[in-house]
Amino acid sequence: MAEIAVGGVLTGCVGCMLTVEVLTKHNPECMNLLTCSTFIFISFISFFKQSDYLKRLPRSRVPLLRGYMRIVLIFFVVNVSNNLALQYDVSIPLFIISRSGTLLANVLLGYCLRKRICSWGKLLSIILVSIGIILFTLADQFSKHPIIEKDGKSVHPLSILHSSPGIFLLLLAALLSAYLGICQEDLYCIYGNHSQEAIFFIHVLSLPGFFFFYNDIWQAVVHFNNSDTFFIFGFRFPIPSLWIYAILNCIFQWICITNVHTLISLTTSLNVAMIITLRKFLSMVLSIILFKNSFTFMHCVGSLFVLLGTVAFTSCDLNFKSAQKKNV
Repeated sequence: MAEIAVGGVLTGCVGCMLTVEVLTKHNPECMNLLTCSTFIFISFISFFKQSDYLKRLPRSRVPLLRGYMRIVLIFFVVNVSNNLALQYDVSIPLFIISRSGTLLANVLLGYCLRKRICSWGKLLSIILVSIGIILFTLADQFSKHPIIEKDGKSVHPLSILHSSPGIFLLLLAALLSAYLGICQEDLYCIYGNHSQEAIFFIHVLSLPGFFFFYNDIWQAVVHFNNSDTFFIFGFRFPIPSLWIYAILNCIFQWICITNVHTLISLTTSLNVAMIITLRKFLSMVLSIILFKNSFTFMHCVGSLFVLLGTVAFTSCDLNFKSAQKKNV
């Protein structure tokens, strides 16, 4: 069960990131539309499952306010913060680097909130993986945009971001993501394994928040509607191509989210954070291969760090234990 869930996380999340890269190349400000459409899609699919295919209305076995509301608020803020950060001149490498920091944030919050002590072996593996992803993403950025001109001076792209509010949003999202994993883990410990129910209520209760971003979402919809029609294998379909990629993104995201919740119900939030971090690395590798980006010595060193960190982590007794056996 756990192995299937890991495969689903890697497949769904990597596919999601690739479609996001395609869409943001055409419209960098479409992230709120993508997030909203994904929430609607996942809510729709989950509604059919929870209603036993329209035979009854979905019923919550977990209290909505006491059980889900805190998770809903954190989940929505994390997604919106990541989306808004890209609108404050934050580079994609910095975006990925900050999100990989969820691993270290999970260790810190786990110790502060749950008094969990991470073994030195796991801590070392987490540091190795984080360093590897940082090196890999920096190498990708350096090879594409080594120097830019700003006010007549040569400035490295990352050096102009220190005062950006986007950095604060990324750090906030990384910390909240780690806390979200702990909250979800606690939810399953207290109320039992109801991952499919949690997926439905967390997403559907988040939807009203997107009314605050109506103008941004509508502008992205107009841009998508005006995109070229979809063309593949010599056939042209009367559907705007960006909407096809948006639909694929929703499907991949549903696969990813479903398996992430399954993993959370089977193992600790730290193990889930490690798996999600690895999928970010795989996304970068496929991005370089599929989008013809360069592969330098620095990429190679980063890959080696990730490989060593992964081997070290899995050798530190990575066991998928039932959440019911734990006491909060």
